[in-house]
Amino acid sequence: MIVRQAMQAGRAVAGFAAGGFRRVPEDVLAHRQSLCHACEHWDAAAFAGTGRCKKCGCSCWKLHFPRSACPIGKWPAVTLPV
Repeated sequence: MIVRQAMQAGRAVAGFAAGGFRRVPEDVLAHRQSLCHACEHWDAAAFAGTGRCKKCGCSCWKLHFPRSACPIGKWPAVTLPV
């Protein structure tokens, strides 16, 4: 499980870099946060209170990445305008 989560994290960071290190707009971030925080798999105490999904291992930082999507289908990747 840890190896799979590490690979997912690596892909997420690579996608973030490939997208020019651009973050999602605040409204998208807020929507993603609300979905994750309401999810039965969200552990708000993990990572010093920043949160982590117990099901897929995603942490709060991944919510900022446009090219990332929730691995269990809670929210999609987004395309940012050029």
